Amino acid sequence: MGRNVEFEVSGVKVTGYLAEPSNKGPAVLIIHEWWGLDSPLSNIKELTDKLAGEGFVAFAPDLYKGKSADNPDDAGKLMTDMFQNRMNEVDAMFRASVEYLKNLDITEPAKVGVTGFCCGGTLSMYFASKFPELIDASVPFYGLPQLAPIDPHTIKVPIFFIMAQNDEFVDNDSVIDLFKGVWKNGVEAQAKVYPGVNHAFLNDRRPDVYNESCAKDAWNLAVEFFRRHLG
Repeated sequence: MGRNVEFEVSGVKVTGYLAEPSNKGPAVLIIHEWWGLDSPLSNIKELTDKLAGEGFVAFAPDLYKGKSADNPDDAGKLMTDMFQNRMNEVDAMFRASVEYLKNLDITEPAKVGVTGFCCGGTLSMYFASKFPELIDASVPFYGLPQLAPIDPHTIKVPIFFIMAQNDEFVDNDSVIDLFKGVWKNGVEAQAKVYPGVNHAFLNDRRPDVYNESCAKDAWNLAVEFFRRHLG
């Protein structure tokens, strides 16, 4: 089981949930959905524990800084405020989190991947585009490219886009365009669209959309991708 942590790097304070493996391993940042880290509708802490069980030093930063939502209206307000007004702060929290993870004694090799879901999937694309020198691989789950400036030509790390066929929030064609832009730039890119499932199909806190078989398959593919690229 992981634990809540708080740290400061270069004057930037970050809180979140850290789970460590039994032995040394590379690190993965896992970014929460629009609900926030501590929402009753979020399974991010459970997934952080699960990543640690797979051998990764896993950290889920609280990008909403203690706020969370249990309904779509409030979640939308938190997410919109973050993308429209707080991205400089989010960038700083991301950089601080990467430095923190790389300096932990248990992180070996000192490599960091990033994954996330919904708005966290968007940020997984965005961070790979803006800070390719800081991370080593990215696996965005059903991210929304329209929410943040994402240039496929600046993504220099291997990336695996995971999508849902019946996603009512994500324009999968836009994600495929990102995939093609990365691939044509000579960087390893993969994409998989799961048929017949909806947005957030990996969130078992939401039985209305959760799909056990697709969630298991997507998780295993993400873990294997990180193992291959983080060492």
